[in-house]
Amino acid sequence: MRPRWIMSPQEVAVLDSNAEALGADMDELMKTAAEHLANALEGAPKPIWILCGPGNNGGDGFRLATIFEGCKVVATHDKQKTPLAQRARDDWDGEVHSVENLPKEDPAVIVDCLLGAGSFGQPRGEILSLMEKIPGRPMVLACDMPTGCGSGVSFNAFRTVTFEAPKSNMIDSHGKLLPEVGDLFIAPVGWPEETLDPGPGDLLRYPHPKEGQIKGDRGRVLIVGGGPYHGAPILSGMAAARMGVDLVHVAMPKAAAARAKWPSELIQESMTDQEIITDVSDLVKRCMTGRGVQAMVIGPGMGDAPESIEAVKMLIQATPNVPKVIDADAIRALDGWPEGLVGVVTPHQKELENWIGNIDTVPDLIAGSGESRVVIRTGAEDIIIGAGGRGGIGMGGNPRMSMGGTGDLLAGSIGGLLGLGLSPWSAARLGVHLMRVAGKLAENEIGPGMVADDIPPYLSRALITGPVLLRQPMQEDPSSS
Repeated sequence: MRPRWIMSPQEVAVLDSNAEALGADMDELMKTAAEHLANALEGAPKPIWILCGPGNNGGDGFRLATIFEGCKVVATHDKQKTPLAQRARDDWDGEVHSVENLPKEDPAVIVDCLLGAGSFGQPRGEILSLMEKIPGRPMVLACDMPTGCGSGVSFNAFRTVTFEAPKSNMIDSHGKLLPEVGDLFIAPVGWPEETLDPGPGDLLRYPHPKEGQIKGDRGRVLIVGGGPYHGAPILSGMAAARMGVDLVHVAMPKAAAARAKWPSELIQESMTDQEIITDVSDLVKRCMTGRGVQAMVIGPGMGDAPESIEAVKMLIQATPNVPKVIDADAIRALDGWPEGLVGVVTPHQKELENWIGNIDTVPDLIAGSGESRVVIRTGAEDIIIGAGGRGGIGMGGNPRMSMGGTGDLLAGSIGGLLGLGLSPWSAARLGVHLMRVAGKLAENEIGPGMVADDIPPYLSRALITGPVLLRQPMQEDPSSS
């Protein structure tokens, strides 16, 4: 089994959706989860109550009841809120108790299947009401995560059976398990190995537009590049715009800007430089005035002149609060990972070797940074490396995407997603997935003669592909605050 990292509640939903898209039988995965719970109950005193919430965590509880005899089931709601959980409930042919009709015998053990890893905050409503009515002081076995974990209002479990990986809301700021978790057992449920790679589930990370938004609410991105080459920064800007960011500015030296064919969706950001990038003082001011910029992409087409490399170093140092994609020759400006740099570095193999020597050194380089530092070794397979064991491989797509310009498109896509507010880790995963899907879509319509300019519209189409988007975007669990 590939190593797991500590996952946020939202990421669990992403990876579950990836698993489903890969053909995993979600009912079988739920049954496997229930079997792990049953094993943890072996020898436990009775009576045992299984407390089932309205979501998939409650579905785990109903599956447990079907395989572990003699338990009492107490449900907070009349029905489950997902088809998966409702099938589990329908397969249970025993009595379902309610908050108003609790079993007569007090429990010696309760199995907490109320709210799973996708919940956060203090429990409320029917969930809180049931928690308050539990008689006596029974032992608690938590399914995936104790309800209310970390909120100040929670069950205190003697053991927690969590699935596939630890969850971030059971860990304190020092990286230690919260006391209410008890003994932690990490149980595999059968995710396909490729579940951890970028896939359609990562579309759940995308922040959908909301009613009432005005220009600028969905971010402003600045692309800095050009000099010897003028097409690369334009490609990056076009890709960023197709991510749904509101405004994309492109800054390049005057001679390169004059040669470029400017699409209407890009705003030319003037520079004093004529041939190559040497003076970034105006760009620094641009980042710090008004609403500033929410993300930057630095490097496409800028060349490797020493003056340009020094200018990039200054730009990175002077704008520490702006997430960045460092691409192409701008990677030469990095000495290790500069302090204050939040973002994604996108070297191909040779650039990686020139920068840090070996891909094996990346984990130490970004250790302890959470989701804020990511390296993508680009190539036929994109290797994504984040902190704390995070990782993934971008595979598939269209082999024609090895053509010139696709690296600029990837950098721009990630920059656009950073501008929308995604973390570097989320933006890197989703950007890699979208590029692979866009390449396949373009191949189907254009064929092997396609060029990089053809791809941006397909990036936008890639945002509406896959079974995941047939569902509503992720929202806060209605039974938690």
